[in-house]
Amino acid sequence: MQVEDRKTSERKFAEFAEFLKEFVTELNRLGADGWVVLVEGARDVSAMRDVGYKGRIVSIAAAKGSESRLANSKTVVIMTDLDREGRRLAARYAKALTHRGMAVSLDQRRRLLAASRGVFRHIENLKRFSYLAADVEI
Repeated sequence: MQVEDRKTSERKFAEFAEFLKEFVTELNRLGADGWVVLVEGARDVSAMRDVGYKGRIVSIAAAKGSESRLANSKTVVIMTDLDREGRRLAARYAKALTHRGMAVSLDQRRRLLAASRGVFRHIENLKRFSYLAADVEI
């Protein structure tokens, strides 16, 4: 039974790694088109860079009181953690930014949540997949 569980776990990890390569490549294309990714903190910024994201990133900690960092973005991709607090922050920022007339996307966060299937819950843990950065298209 343990061998089967390990194989299942390894398969889920490999499937998620493949999804993540394509996902970051897509984010890079959106970033090149003027989209910006909004994350919770500095470790999230670092993790996004480690997995190969090259576009603009703004952390919520740095964005407080400075919507100007997001103002000239085509769309803001909200990529908060995949836990309860992250869900609360995503809803709060989606509402606030939409109210200010900015385009917001939660689609990428939803897709990441569905694909992770328990592999991780925090954006900063994407660092585990930093070996994929060489395979990510810019």
